[in-house]
Amino acid sequence: MTPVIKKIASDHQVESIVDLGAGQGYLSRSLAFKSNLKVLAVDSSEIQTCGAKKFDDRAVKFLGNDVMKLHHVTDFITPENSSTILSKWSDHDSTKEEKWLLCGLHTCGDLSTMMMKLFTSSPEMSCLVNVGCCYHFLSEKAEHEDQDESKLGFPVSSKVRSIGFKLGPTARMLSCQAPARWVDQQKETLIAYEHHFFRALLQLIMVEKGLIEASVAPVVGRLNKKRDFTTFSVYVKAALKRLKLDEDTITSEEAEEYYIEYKKRQVDKQITILWTLRVLLAPILESIILVDRWLYLNETIQDSPTKGVWLWPLFDPVASPRNVVIAATK
Repeated sequence: MTPVIKKIASDHQVESIVDLGAGQGYLSRSLAFKSNLKVLAVDSSEIQTCGAKKFDDRAVKFLGNDVMKLHHVTDFITPENSSTILSKWSDHDSTKEEKWLLCGLHTCGDLSTMMMKLFTSSPEMSCLVNVGCCYHFLSEKAEHEDQDESKLGFPVSSKVRSIGFKLGPTARMLSCQAPARWVDQQKETLIAYEHHFFRALLQLIMVEKGLIEASVAPVVGRLNKKRDFTTFSVYVKAALKRLKLDEDTITSEEAEEYYIEYKKRQVDKQITILWTLRVLLAPILESIILVDRWLYLNETIQDSPTKGVWLWPLFDPVASPRNVVIAATK
C-alpha cells in the first residue's frame, strides 16, 4: 500500500499524509521511512499511540541519520474539527497552501465511511487512499432509527439510498467471510464447520428444553477455540457458563446423545452445505458495500481535471481478505 500512496502523493504534489486509525503505526512508519513525506499518525486510543512510539524508538536505532518526519497524535478527527487539527501540524513557514493525503489501512466499520466524508468535506485534503474492513460493524438505519442518515456507515451514496437497499446484520457479517482462504486453509475450514454444527446443535437443544425461542439464537460470544471446542459436551459447558446458566441445564450425557444422533442424521453435512452457499455470497455483498463507497465519492467530489475515483484489488486475498483499495483525488 505504501507504493500506491507515495505514487498518488507524488503525482499530485502532496508531501503531507494523515494516517487515520493508525494503530501501532505500521503504515505510518513505512510511509515516513526514507522519504520526504510528513506523516501525521492519528488514533483515538492512547494505548495504541504509546505502542506506536515505542516501535518508532526501535526503528530509529536502525535508521541512523535518516530521521522520519513522523508525528503520533491521540485524537478523533471529524469533518467538524479536521481543519483545526491539521492547522496545528501544517507548515506555517511555507508560502504555498499545504495539501494533505488521507489514508487508512483496514479501517474498521464506520471509520472508512467517516474518512470519505472527511475527505470530501475538507478543503485541505486533496487525495484519499483507503482499505476498509469489519463490515459487520457498519451502522444502518434499521438499527439506528433516531440517527441522521448522513452519520450512518451504509449506504452512503444517494444512488443506493434512493433504491432503499438494506444489508442487515446477517448480510454484513457474511460480507466479511473469506472463501478465498478455503483452499490454503482446508484443515482450519473443516474445524470451523464443526464449530458451526456445535452452535446450531446447542440452539436446537435449548429450544427443545424451552430455554430460548427458535427465532432467537443464543449469544455465546467468542470462546477459546483450543480449550472450549475439544468435544461438543465441553463446548456446551463453556457456552452455558457464558450464558450464565447452571452447568447441569444440559448434562454432558444429554449433549453427547444429541451429538451422536444428529451426526447419524448427517445434519453436520447439511449445515456445511448451507454455510458454504451463504459464504459464497460474501464477494457479492462486499462488492455492494464497495460500489456504494465509489458512488458516494464520484457523486460528491466536484468535477475537475484532476478528479478521479478508483477501486481495485491490491493485496493477495488469501493473505488479506479485505484487499480492495479505494483511491480518490479532487
